[in-house]
This record gives sequence, C-alpha cells and structure tokens, in this order.
Amino acid sequence: MKEKDRAKKAFWEEITDLVDESNFETTFFNKEENNTYGHFSSVIKEVKDGKTGRSHLVKIRPPLFYLNGLLSNLSRFISSTSSRKILDNDRWRERELEYLESLNPNIESGLTDHDNAILVENIDGRVAYDILREENLEWEKRFKTIIQIAEGLADIHEKDLYHGEPNTQNCIVADDGEIYWIDFEIEYHEDLSLLEKKANDLEQLTLSLMGAFEDEGEIGLTDEELIDLILDSYGDEETISHFLHHANIPLIGPYRIVQLSFTSAPRFYQAQMNLMRYINDWELDI
Repeated sequence: MKEKDRAKKAFWEEITDLVDESNFETTFFNKEENNTYGHFSSVIKEVKDGKTGRSHLVKIRPPLFYLNGLLSNLSRFISSTSSRKILDNDRWRERELEYLESLNPNIESGLTDHDNAILVENIDGRVAYDILREENLEWEKRFKTIIQIAEGLADIHEKDLYHGEPNTQNCIVADDGEIYWIDFEIEYHEDLSLLEKKANDLEQLTLSLMGAFEDEGEIGLTDEELIDLILDSYGDEETISHFLHHANIPLIGPYRIVQLSFTSAPRFYQAQMNLMRYINDWELDI
C-alpha cells in the first residue's frame, strides 16, 4: 500500500473512532473545550491529517440528538416559528453538504462511513458572535463585521438558497475576511415560498445581530440605526419589503433567546419591541 493511501486510511479510521466514541455521549448540550463553533446538540471533534497537517471537523449527531430535535421542534411550534430541525440523518447530510459545497466551494466537505456524521475542513477564523462581543474592538471593525454578515446572507439568497437559522453563531469570519456559513440542519415549512424563506432569514439575522449587544447604543448606534445598517448592507429590496410587510415576531422567550444568541432576556424583549417599532414607523412612511 502506498504511503499516501496508508495516511488516508489512518485518517478515516480516526474519524470512525471519533464517531463511535461520540455515540455514547449522553449530554444534551455538548460543547467541546475550546470549540467556538457553539453547536448545542451536535458534537464537534477535530481531527488532523498526519500527512498534510490539514485540520478537519467531524460533526456528529449522537443518538440523543433525535430527542433533542423533537424538543427543539416543539419549541419552534410554540414560538410560532415556521421552521423545523431536520431529524432524518440522511436528509440532514444531503442538505448540509449541498449547501456547504454551494456556498463554500473552496472548503472540503464530505460523507463519513456513518449516517450521523459529516466531515468539514476546519476554517481558520472565528464565530461572528465572538468577534462582535470582543471587548475594546474598534468600532470600524465591528461595523465592518456587521456589514460582511449581512452581505453574506445576501450572497446565499442570490443563489436562491436559504439558511434556516442564520444567526451569529452559525457564521464564521475567516482570518482573511471571508464569510462562511455553517449548520444547515434547519428547513422552513414546505408551504412557504422562496421569498418568504428569505424574509424569515433576514428577520432572524437582524434580531441575532441586535442580540450580540447587551445594551442598545453600546456600539454607537441606536437599534434603529443598527437595523438600517443591516438592511442597507443586505440590499435586496424585494426581500426587505416582504420582511417589513409580513414580519411575525413572536414574543415567546426561552427558545428564541437561545436561537438568536441574545445576551439576556431583557435585551431580547427590548430588541424585539424596537424592531416592531421600526416596522410600524416604516409602514407609516410608505
């Protein structure tokens, strides 16, 4: 056997071991130490190719994920959220890899020998939420990151795709400034049009970016100004109009607070009220 083939075989054996090992983990909210990707129910393990030195992440959905997913979908129903977590592993792997490859063609991803795990090349970067929350970050860098994230969602939508849960925890800002989206395990209800799905994405992203800051105005922008910045950077007038005309912002808290990465419940409700006020003012102006 050639040395290259031996290295590849060893690499995949290590991945298999990681998946097998994770099948016995029982925590609902597993988060590996130093894992800034912040997945709540999936398990993220890092493995390095001994030959090339490239780092990959194995995303694994342990058996208890199914129960966690059922609870998540129940919470979505109670919160009147028009999306659901994909419970079927085959469908999840199909959607996750399709979107990863469509949106991040320069990032290697692929199947493993297990139906509850996929392999994704590690991205040298940081979760957008962590960047936005960084202390003493220059305001120019913070504004630039917000603009990049909003433009990144527009890039998804320009391909007639949608994310399903485009929050600041599911967005990686690479060291070179590129935006990478991860975690495509959410689908909207089938009866929604593509425009409605895009508008729902935009609503979620807007609230998530607002939720990255504990206090209104802490970055020198009011919530109204922050929303203006997000929508101006996103740019698609048709989707923006649909979002502002048909926004359905539920005030039920616990699930949405976690989903949108809010720093606290009071800030969560303040941001939602300010977004609704923004929408009402916009409707009065037209």
